[in-house]
Amino acid sequence: MRKNRKFDKRQKKLSLIIIFGIIFSLWIFLIFYFSSKPPTESSMQSHFVYKLLKKVDSVIDFSNTAIFQRMERKLKMIWFKTEYVPAEMLIRKTAHFGLYFIFGSITTIFFYIWKSDIIVSSIIGVSLPALFAVLDEYNQLFYNRGSSLNDVFIDISGSIFGMILVIVSIGTYKVFNIFLLKKPHKQFK
Repeated sequence: MRKNRKFDKRQKKLSLIIIFGIIFSLWIFLIFYFSSKPPTESSMQSHFVYKLLKKVDSVIDFSNTAIFQRMERKLKMIWFKTEYVPAEMLIRKTAHFGLYFIFGSITTIFFYIWKSDIIVSSIIGVSLPALFAVLDEYNQLFYNRGSSLNDVFIDISGSIFGMILVIVSIGTYKVFNIFLLKKPHKQFK
């Protein structure tokens, strides 16, 4: 019976590694898919998102809220060092941040499941997306698009926030199990 449980745990861990490995690989493909678009197509995509957000804003009117305006101003100052940037440019940089936020989260989860080590998964959860951010910007040069060190910093900041979210979630789960349910956390082994 004990061998069966051990086998089941290994099987579960292997299944999770395979699932997150596939998600990890597909996300890398998605990032390079977007960076391989010619400038006109990339611009059309961000313009489409801009128009969609304007339609949503006409119904909800979120752009007139104080919190939105403060956040927009703060992001423009952090990412561009000026407030006077077109909304489409902010949308493009937010897409960079979002893609790498998810990438940092996926990478951290994948390596935590694989290695069962929070420190290793944290380091890889930021450093691997940072490497891909550099390669992503380099890849854009082959499609007549500009390459920007600022975009790399935005990508890395997204992966850092994604990694932090995952680590805080894992820590919260462990604390919940230990203190509230009085069950020690069992790692995959």
